[in-house]
Amino acid sequence: MNRKKKHILTGLAVCVLLCMLWGTWSNWLSPTRIAFVNYQVINLGEIAKANDNAFIKIKELSTDELEKADHYDMVFINAMGLRITEEQRARLQKAADSGLPVLTTAATNPANQITSLDSVQADTLKRYLGNGGRRNYRSMLNYVRKEIDGKLISLVEPEAVTKRADEMLYHRNPAKPEEEDAGFNTVAEYDAFLRRHKLYRESAPCIVVTGQMGDPADLIAKLEETGNRVYPVRDIRSFIMKHHIDSVRPSAIINMAHGRMGDYAVEYLTRQNIPLFSPLNINRPVDEWEADKMGMNGGFLSQSVVTPEIDGAIRPFVLFGHRLNEEGMQEAYTIPERLETFVQTVNNYLALQRKPNSEKRIAIYYYKGPGQNALTAGGMEVGPSLYNLLLRMKREGYRVENLPASSKELERRIQEQGAVFGAYAEGAFTDFMKNGHPELVSREQYEEWVKKTLRPERYAEVVAANGDFPGEYMATEDGRIGVARLQLGNVVLLPQNAAGKGDNAF
Repeated sequence: MNRKKKHILTGLAVCVLLCMLWGTWSNWLSPTRIAFVNYQVINLGEIAKANDNAFIKIKELSTDELEKADHYDMVFINAMGLRITEEQRARLQKAADSGLPVLTTAATNPANQITSLDSVQADTLKRYLGNGGRRNYRSMLNYVRKEIDGKLISLVEPEAVTKRADEMLYHRNPAKPEEEDAGFNTVAEYDAFLRRHKLYRESAPCIVVTGQMGDPADLIAKLEETGNRVYPVRDIRSFIMKHHIDSVRPSAIINMAHGRMGDYAVEYLTRQNIPLFSPLNINRPVDEWEADKMGMNGGFLSQSVVTPEIDGAIRPFVLFGHRLNEEGMQEAYTIPERLETFVQTVNNYLALQRKPNSEKRIAIYYYKGPGQNALTAGGMEVGPSLYNLLLRMKREGYRVENLPASSKELERRIQEQGAVFGAYAEGAFTDFMKNGHPELVSREQYEEWVKKTLRPERYAEVVAANGDFPGEYMATEDGRIGVARLQLGNVVLLPQNAAGKGDNAF
């Protein structure tokens, strides 16, 4: 009996010791778990990159997971536009009232203003967040571990808040890419930096990069690698309005857009005849976006594509997306094959600025129905309009050859050489392939284009939907595809292709 009692007491002692060890570990030694709610992936990515303490763990917490908030040692909430239910709000408030450290910033709805820190702690963290940058973010995380979570090991003394950088221009230091971007208050300072790092090319096109919807580091590097001088600008409005941009004289502006730049930019770009490009961030994981048949929709589509076009933006091309990092958090990144395509497109536009009109090759697409249907466009006489355009181009030095004597003659030749056929018009189709002088594209040419444009799995979808090359529509017996066109020197007129085999106009 005494031995049994002794075993029980020993077991109880071990349990008490284990509980004490667990309590010591949990309260003073364990990693600090910090959750962020409703933060932009780009901002959260910068915070994650700033974290160099293995005992600080960061997690993005969605609004659907708010019941897990009390599993963390600290919760940051960005309440700008935060949409939560009354039940979710009550759950958060209860966790905060029970001792969970919570800091809410930028609340657009006063009911979402949930903060359980004292005024000194809240103010300190707000200043770290508000001033931004990796040094401030790193110190903010270390402050949470030491001053709020109260841990005793793996502590790094948080630095004082560093005032927000107000530099106009910035650039990653090529020698120390893991560090904070270097900042510059004048174009002259920035140019000196480029010279020191052998990035200054005297006669290179200058490109201004601005906007908040992507991490531009890879874009900047690729533009520089392909022979451009790049000026990343924090505040484009100030850069234009204070005339700093005049000493740059950009050949193009790239705005990582979400909404308009404004009339001040439109006036400047129009006056200087500068193209504006608007690469997009899909703001979601790339594999999820690719699997979505709609892609972008609703207000996000309008803000990312439509409103930048009001400023005159072109090439609304997806360049940035999200992926999971090693810690399972979403981070923004540049999609590699899309970067190649986008930068090549920008460089092509820049090359056009320097190329004489006589050397430019122009493709002009028109719409017409099958057979003898007229050229159509709402409220426009397409034939005369095309003819007047070609006359104007010829006067301005474009190589326009064999231009018919009248718009009527042009329309007649389009019916002969630039026709569209329905699948039912087999006789006319056969005659056209023999006598209409179509451009003939071989399998080798086609596959070369496809490899540059589509990944293999995407091309497989095309083949599954439409069959293997060359298919049945506009195909020759020797396995080539015919493309209707009217060649006029360096200018070619082409009909918009019929969908599929041309048997379903809708």
